Amino acid sequence: MIHERKQCRTCGSSHLHLILDLGSTALANDFLTPEEAVTYKINLPLRLVLCTDCSLVQLADTVDPRILYSHYAYVTSTSQTMDTHLNRMMTHLLASARLGAGSKVLEIASNTGVFLKKFKEQGCEVLGVEPAENIADVALATAIPTRKEFFNAATARKLKNEWGRADLILGRHVFAHIDDLQDLLAGLVEIAHEETLIAFEVPYAVDFFEHTEYDTIYHEHLSYISVSSIEALVKNTALTLTRIDHYPIHGGAILFHLRHRSSKAVPHPSVAQAIEKEAQLGLGLPKTWELFARRVDHIRTELPALLGRLKKEGRRVVGYGASAKGNTLLNTCGITSRELDYIIDNTPFKQGKIAPGSRIPVKPPEFLLRDQPDHALLLAWNFAQEIVRREQEYQKRGGRFIIPIPQPKILPFGS
Repeated sequence: MIHERKQCRTCGSSHLHLILDLGSTALANDFLTPEEAVTYKINLPLRLVLCTDCSLVQLADTVDPRILYSHYAYVTSTSQTMDTHLNRMMTHLLASARLGAGSKVLEIASNTGVFLKKFKEQGCEVLGVEPAENIADVALATAIPTRKEFFNAATARKLKNEWGRADLILGRHVFAHIDDLQDLLAGLVEIAHEETLIAFEVPYAVDFFEHTEYDTIYHEHLSYISVSSIEALVKNTALTLTRIDHYPIHGGAILFHLRHRSSKAVPHPSVAQAIEKEAQLGLGLPKTWELFARRVDHIRTELPALLGRLKKEGRRVVGYGASAKGNTLLNTCGITSRELDYIIDNTPFKQGKIAPGSRIPVKPPEFLLRDQPDHALLLAWNFAQEIVRREQEYQKRGGRFIIPIPQPKILPFGS
């Protein structure tokens, strides 16, 4: 089920330094039926290491991806924040690659096809690759062509023969989930032509460090990516890193552009600028991450203390957003159904289920106003602005939100 990795996922170095040990936790997306929750016993180590040669922060241990993704609970958000972000990214990518109607767009880990649908509406020929059958079925039901398999070199050869080479290859928040990145690169080279734009959106290590986003550490997220580590990965391959775009989505992410080395595309100054900033922050130094670990310890102490004080005052507290990051936060802080009555979430796959580890039930959004708890812990803090804006009535009735990252605090009404 799990094995320890001895070499860096990007550069192959064995110089891996332990920077954070979060103990053992449940798998963050293992939302369970009440019957399954009774016998659920998965509890696996969650350790973070730093490669001191290329600065990649990564999990020390890898869970078999078939266990993680064969049946999956995460679906791409359909929030206004996400819709705006995806529209902006689509426009940027089509312009950068000079593509339009008739262009072939391939998305790796395409989920429910929400992003591909936008390209299809522009007249592009789209294809998704998604290993989670339950998620792929949702995409297929909305007429988004989707292959139910993992993307790798072997899959890419088959797709090239059956579908052809892609003009644009996308990956949103999947790159960090892949253990064998060299196999991924081989697959990308296989299905790309010389001018194909390959674009991956990933959580950015700079934001992860600066905002202490430690709750984004879970068994699916194998890598916490710096631009320096991407450079190390593509060194001596057919691909080169040509551009970086930074977005605020999910607490801070970058979209990195790869091209074939024979491409006519001109490298963008954003790559050198990002590498310089990472060096200034010292992201390749263990002592830098010692500071991060101390800030994590502070959150893990302060959040349970805040919830404990509220419970002593007779306040009722729930969670808002049954996210994977929320489960890391709950499990590493020791927060259970004793502290949170339930978690609100709008994902049908999760409603009526039990959160892994904490064993907190998940309920649909209408429960918030029906029940009117005193406080709601924003487990999906990456959508905090939209949630707070949407839940005005809850706050007018006296309800208050709690933000956990980077400093646990209660948000005043109108903030």
